[in-house]
Amino acid sequence: MPLAISDVMRHDIERFEKRTKSYAVATIRLCTDLEDVPGFRFVSDQLARSAGSVASNHLAMRRARSTREFAAKLQIVNEEVDESVLWYEIVDEICTELRPRVSPLLSEGLELRAMFARARATTRKRLEKAG
Repeated sequence: MPLAISDVMRHDIERFEKRTKSYAVATIRLCTDLEDVPGFRFVSDQLARSAGSVASNHLAMRRARSTREFAAKLQIVNEEVDESVLWYEIVDEICTELRPRVSPLLSEGLELRAMFARARATTRKRLEKAG
C-alpha cells in the first residue's frame, strides 16, 4: 500500500532531501582535501561513502512503496549517518587544523542522526499499530 503523504510531510521530506544532499556534497569537498593528509585516504573514502549513502538512501526512502520498505531504507540512513558521525569525530580529534571545516559538518551529522532516529521511532510505532 503506498504511503499517504500530506503536503506538510512532502515539504519536510524535500527539505531533508536537500539537506542530506548538501551534507554529502560538503563532505566530498572536505574529503578531497583530507586525502592529502598522510594516512587519511582510507578515512576520506569511508567518510565520503557514508555521507553519500545518507543522501542516496534518503532518496530511496522517499520513494518507498510501503511503510515496511520505508522503515528498511530509514534503518540504512540511520546506520550511514552514524558511521559518518564516527568518521567526523575521528577526523576532528586527529586533524585539528581541519577543525573549522569539520565542526559544522559534525554538528550537521549529529542533527541529522537525531532527526532520523526520531523518524525511525515514529515509523516503528506506525508498524506496530498496523500489526
